Amino acid sequence: MPPKRSSSTPRAIAEDPPEDAGWQRTSFWVLLFADARKEDRWFRVNRYYTASTAAQIASDIRSSKNRPLDKLRVRGILPGENWTAKWGTDDKCPPGHFAIWVRFLGSDD
Repeated sequence: MPPKRSSSTPRAIAEDPPEDAGWQRTSFWVLLFADARKEDRWFRVNRYYTASTAAQIASDIRSSKNRPLDKLRVRGILPGENWTAKWGTDDKCPPGHFAIWVRFLGSDD
């Protein structure tokens, strides 16, 4: 059991990070899209969603070429990229949960 904190123990210390701090949080979507760009095949998102959320995210991905990227529910799609997405269930999905599959279709450049 961890030791109890005294009320006088600081929870955080205000200070700037080192100048060479290279670590940056990366969304799992950014990593998924990076992997999917490398191969001409479908990639399954390794998370489960409700039907409405899966439908919304898949729709966002399919229409990402025609929408401002900062308005999408996912991160990692680059300007000019064309993606498709499907959502549904399979034997890996728990009851009441849905999966999303994405595929990179190319870019304008």
